[in-house]
Amino acid sequence: MLTKVAIASDHAGYDLKNHILNNLDNEVVVHDFGTDSTDSCDFPDYASKVCEYILENQDYRGILICGSGVGMSIAANKFAGIRAANVSNKETAIQSVEHNNVNVLSLGSNNVQNEDAMNIISAFLNATFSKEERYLRRINKLTH
Repeated sequence: MLTKVAIASDHAGYDLKNHILNNLDNEVVVHDFGTDSTDSCDFPDYASKVCEYILENQDYRGILICGSGVGMSIAANKFAGIRAANVSNKETAIQSVEHNNVNVLSLGSNNVQNEDAMNIISAFLNATFSKEERYLRRINKLTH
């Protein structure tokens, strides 16, 4: 199965985003929505680009990076159909997908080291939603 990722960061996440882009498996299709420098910018603008793209291309998952991961997660979760989680370990990345069908991973460049980020991303991209009735019921309560 081909993995597809939409990624963006603000200025605080720029270096981690570049590390991710340079170290993703060659079989991962990536759309980079910026930012393209460490110049100060507004994270909601970049979260919006990724989320809008994912809503139009549901076979993509998203990765958003800012200093703490919190701002990007909040910005992403304002979009109906996006379920974003701010994650700092691979176990939570797996559970966020298996139990909550998370489609956007938010990372904090101040909280996650480069190699840990790659392990978290691998776990996130390889996890699948369990589709158990209890998880479906809970997600429905979030969307209705």
